[in-house]
Amino acid sequence: MLQEKKNFKNFLELGTFIQKKRRETGERIEAISSKLLIKKSILKNIENGIFSQNDYEKNSYLKGFLKTYMRDLKLLEICDIENLFVNSSIDIKNSGVSLDNNKADDHKLGSLIILISLILIGILFLFWNRNTYYELFELEKLLR
Repeated sequence: MLQEKKNFKNFLELGTFIQKKRRETGERIEAISSKLLIKKSILKNIENGIFSQNDYEKNSYLKGFLKTYMRDLKLLEICDIENLFVNSSIDIKNSGVSLDNNKADDHKLGSLIILISLILIGILFLFWNRNTYYELFELEKLLR
C-alpha cells in the first residue's frame, strides 16, 4: 500500500509538525544545530513557523536548510518536500478559470494586418517616388 505524502497549509503547520517529530526522537535543537551546522535560530524559526511560503519559494538556502533538517529527522519519506504547500495553491480545475488564451489569435491577426499594411505602404512609396530614383541613377551615371 502506497502512503500519500503529507502536505501543509502553511509554514506554521509544517514547523509544528517538525517540532513534534523532533521531540518524539528526543533530540535537542542544540545537538541538531551542531550536527547539521545550521544556526539554532534558523531551526527555531522553522519550528515556530516564522518563515512564510513566499520566503520558502524565493530563498534556496531556506529550502536547503529545511530539507537537511527534515532528512535528519527522517521526515522526507512521509513529507512531500517538492510540494509542501500544495493545499494553499488555487485549484485551477475547480475554479472555472480557462487557461486557453483566445486573445493570442486576435493579436496574431492584428500583427499580420499591420505587417502587410507596412509592406504595401513601402511599395506604394517606392512607386510614387520612382522618378526620383531614376533621376538619382542618371545623375550617378553622369558623375562617373
